[in-house]
Amino acid sequence: MRILHFSKYAFQRPGGVERHVEVLTRGLADAGVDISVLAYDPSGQAQPRTVAGVHVEPVSTFGHVGSQAIAPGMLARVRSLARERRFDIVHQHWPDPFAHVIASLVPASPLHVASWHTDIVRQRLLGPLYLNFASRMLRKPDAIIGATAAHLRASQIDRFAPPERRHVIPYGIDTTPLLPTAAVMQRAQALRQEFGQRPLVFALGRHVYYKGFDVLIEAMAQVPALLVLGGEGPLTSDLRELATRHSVHVHFTGPIAEADLPAYFHACHVFCLPSSAPTEAFGIVQAEAMACGKPVVNTWLHNGVNEVAPNGICALTVEPGDANALAAALNHLLTHPAQANYLGQAGKDRVRRAFTVEAMVRQTLDLYETLLNDAANSSSALPR
Repeated sequence: MRILHFSKYAFQRPGGVERHVEVLTRGLADAGVDISVLAYDPSGQAQPRTVAGVHVEPVSTFGHVGSQAIAPGMLARVRSLARERRFDIVHQHWPDPFAHVIASLVPASPLHVASWHTDIVRQRLLGPLYLNFASRMLRKPDAIIGATAAHLRASQIDRFAPPERRHVIPYGIDTTPLLPTAAVMQRAQALRQEFGQRPLVFALGRHVYYKGFDVLIEAMAQVPALLVLGGEGPLTSDLRELATRHSVHVHFTGPIAEADLPAYFHACHVFCLPSSAPTEAFGIVQAEAMACGKPVVNTWLHNGVNEVAPNGICALTVEPGDANALAAALNHLLTHPAQANYLGQAGKDRVRRAFTVEAMVRQTLDLYETLLNDAANSSSALPR
């Protein structure tokens, strides 16, 4: 079985979807699948390489339109790869309109699968244009995968797949690197000493509008703790200015190396996912914090975020954009350690039960095989 994945920045950037693609494709490669990943390369320097059995094929980009990367060389590259490897299935990760156009032009008519990670939310002009164009002119997937049932209730999916083509396959969280080994816990203790043994609230992600980090910084003006904010992005300088304006203690870590990330999770007392828009549709980082036994404060987005970490079970959930409510939830967990421990343990149990890599890989492979078998049976049933 030969599969081609289209992914934005797989194996290059630490975003949630990128981590999902890497974990999924590594798992499929371990299961004996011939996996290739076509990914945007803003640097223009990356070379084709094999990582843990996965063929990574970077394509140079020539700027962006909004948040959409443009890579004119992708069509030639995918046609060359298709001739060489004869893919059985093309697996896209939406939203990615440019890749959808290119995937629709892959020769030899492979089957198409799309993982629906989030709706197109902010593109008020280009979004509707793409949705109308794509649903009429581009290849519709033979199956759509959502990480939760909430993903598949999105109204935009109705343009691309009827209910019978929709499948829930939860993201798998690789908990092995997150285990509290002696080295990880030693590093976590060093971080706590570095931060003055103060209570720590940890948040992590690209510094973009929908992450809600501005609201979190405003909330921290009411919380006697240090905010450790990981990642970077176009809003980093604005967030620094906001922290100064509100006299809030924030430690901006910048990008955190994957090897160092488990120590940050274990060092914190509470993990916060303050996202303010449904573009945040799952929150892999909150699931990783849960895997480390940490209580979560998140927001009511009425999507997969709240299915992953339900209010009162392993998280406290507040309305998005409400700094006062966010501060109250953080203060509650910091002053009620027994409840914080209860939520943290419940979250750890939930991740280990419901979001395993093994189940994600097995269910994805089962879907691939079912699609290929159905296609083969349909082909053999045609009159000759």
